[in-house]
Amino acid sequence: MSTLLDEEFLRRLERLQLVFRQRSRGRPLGSRLAPRAGMSLEFAEYRQYHPGDDFRYVDWNLYGRLDRLFIKVFTREEDVPVYLFVDVSRSMEIGDKLAYGVKLAAALAYLALKDLNRVAVFPFASRLQGGVPPRSGARQVFEIFRYLRGLESAGETSINESLADFCQQHHEGGLAILISDMLSEEGYQEGLACLRWHRFQPVVLQLLAPPDLAPLAGGEVRLVDVEGSGRAKPAYLGAQTLGAYRARLSAYRRELEAFCQQLSCDYFLLSTANPLEQSIFETLRRGVFLK
Repeated sequence: MSTLLDEEFLRRLERLQLVFRQRSRGRPLGSRLAPRAGMSLEFAEYRQYHPGDDFRYVDWNLYGRLDRLFIKVFTREEDVPVYLFVDVSRSMEIGDKLAYGVKLAAALAYLALKDLNRVAVFPFASRLQGGVPPRSGARQVFEIFRYLRGLESAGETSINESLADFCQQHHEGGLAILISDMLSEEGYQEGLACLRWHRFQPVVLQLLAPPDLAPLAGGEVRLVDVEGSGRAKPAYLGAQTLGAYRARLSAYRRELEAFCQQLSCDYFLLSTANPLEQSIFETLRRGVFLK
């Protein structure tokens, strides 16, 4: 199907399911809920029958045992729009993070489309880019895969600005999956809070490469600001400096995870050193949005 994901991997994805659902109470009184593609009814509880309730929802087996009328109450599970935000800033070039993130986005898009959800893809750097608007139907996976293969890195990272752009245009809620190294100088808090304010369920997939997690270079080096001037600056990285860097990165990750917990967002740290299959079938399955 695609050079992004091989056929065997796609077959394995068939066993997984995005489990996020936006639920609303079913109304047994005069209910005309007609299940459609991407929508199902799930039993929630019983309540006592009241005159005017729809007899279709009476549990007659319970009536036979208790000689009282009870109505079945359902929750309604509808198709959920899934928005994939792919960081294409220059920092994603380090350690092939962009290539890894593109494949991860392709896998998640495939999962969502096979479950009859709508899928949209929005790359971002300093601002939100055009992307692919919400599409549904299994055939849309070909277009989304073609689009993802064409993504290239450019520009600085602005998570707050990019997500604010998105929230100004979209208000229906849904699953918002952010694939990024989360290395934005201005932060991420306002952007994630904006998603929650607009009834989205954010999932943060922080993608880091071995050079991010544990840089091995020491001694005399040249540091390049890939999202700024692009100029190289001579520097000396001793053991103390590298240790301080690792400690700061660890603290930053803890801060990010704590903020996500505060917003009731799922957070995962993924390393490009691990195979994509491991990230999906082991790491992400420990969360609540994939099973």
